[in-house]
Amino acid sequence: MTTALLAHDPLNSARPLDALSIATLAYLALPNFIFFAGWLRWPFAIFFSLLVASSIFVALDWRRIVWTLPYRAPVCLTIVVGAFVWSAFGGAGHFGAATIDWQIRDAVLGDLIHGDWPVSYAEKDGVHYILRSAIGYFLPAAVLAKALGVQLADLALYLWTGLGTALFMLSLPFPRQFGWRLLILLTLVTMFSGMDLLGVLAYQGDWPEFPGRLEWWTQFSYSSLAAQLFWAPNHTLPIWLASSLFYRHWHHPDFPAFALLLVALLPVWTPFALPGLAPFLLLAAVQYHLAGNRRLPLLAVVSAILVIALMARFLTLNIGDIPTTIGVHPTRAADQFLLSYLSFTVLEFGALALALSLRLRHSYGILLIAGGTLALLPFLAFGPSNDLLLRASVPALIMLMILTLTVFQPAGGAPERRDTPWLVVVVLAIGAFSPAYEFGRAATVRRWLPDYAPTLIDRQGGAFPAHYVGRLDRADMRLLLRDPVPVPGREQRPASGRRP
Repeated sequence: MTTALLAHDPLNSARPLDALSIATLAYLALPNFIFFAGWLRWPFAIFFSLLVASSIFVALDWRRIVWTLPYRAPVCLTIVVGAFVWSAFGGAGHFGAATIDWQIRDAVLGDLIHGDWPVSYAEKDGVHYILRSAIGYFLPAAVLAKALGVQLADLALYLWTGLGTALFMLSLPFPRQFGWRLLILLTLVTMFSGMDLLGVLAYQGDWPEFPGRLEWWTQFSYSSLAAQLFWAPNHTLPIWLASSLFYRHWHHPDFPAFALLLVALLPVWTPFALPGLAPFLLLAAVQYHLAGNRRLPLLAVVSAILVIALMARFLTLNIGDIPTTIGVHPTRAADQFLLSYLSFTVLEFGALALALSLRLRHSYGILLIAGGTLALLPFLAFGPSNDLLLRASVPALIMLMILTLTVFQPAGGAPERRDTPWLVVVVLAIGAFSPAYEFGRAATVRRWLPDYAPTLIDRQGGAFPAHYVGRLDRADMRLLLRDPVPVPGREQRPASGRRP
């Protein structure tokens, strides 16, 4: 049983750390250093910055790193161009019609640009209400806009998004030669989704109106990769990168130390990365224990513990104000829940997982954990739109997508099976309607330009949403953080830097 669970992809899951791994680590690390410098008092900022930098230097065996890219130049260029084109359809850059959630994203970026850090929205009874959740994605663009002008904010955020998307796509197991197979599999990634169309047809009895969103046909939702990128790149990009790196390296003896660095860098980006990755990291821990690899670097262990503890205290400020439920939703009858749950699990991931299980000759543990995670998450709810379901599901969905890529490619010089996996093809083809509607909305609906004048609170109609704003009422956080500064209101801000 253990042997089957630890079976790995011999071609793609035991890769040594390489230039792409280090570039991705640097991408994830940069917002952490910005956060330390901008949010912590200077003694603590220096301490945590040196701690993380030293752990990166000590934990990795730099002599064993392969300083080459995983693909040759034509393939790399194709993947990078595809990543930036894909990103252009999202909200960063506002080249097309951004989703409505980008009003909030732009407000957060504007507050980080116009306000001093930590950003405070009010002080009541001596307690500041500060911006605290999922801000890592915005920090590099905010720093650049602070230095060079708000007019560069949108472009900077697009370039940052495109870079993260490119790093993610470069880490996937694509063909090493340029050709039609590469282009098809690139398309597969951008169009990867569950079969929402069938759910809409079953529940609504009519063809969905274009270009509406298909993914909320029941009380649950697992987003397509396109929707993840277009609606919530601040959560999506770090989880994509960590998940793809996990699949690339989890069977390599150097991965455990690298994984410690990863888990320390993720919380400043999003609080949902570690819960989603935890089952897969546990599998890697079992592999590490049974393989008898060398001991973990002590400094990396200490760094991970201290940084995660810091971010846990920061991110859980007044966490009790965020709505949470466990089990069947109390407003729905058990039979309604069961019917909705069964149809959702079959259409969103069950059919694809079954089709993959008939084809795979490796990674059984990955497939089992992905399916089990996706099956359990609907029984939990956290956040106003059930952010836990939407975000913690991403690692499992990425694993299913990667396993799908491997099914369509030769392994070790010959395909595992020579017949076409038609069941997988049919599932993917039906699922492609969801991202197609997302691309269609971005391309056909009238675009709107970013406005960084309204604050987050303005966009929330004067409310202080607990999933973005925390009460700084903990003594340890008051000691560690700089004194919060009230963010300038709309009337105090300079022009938003709109571009034609």
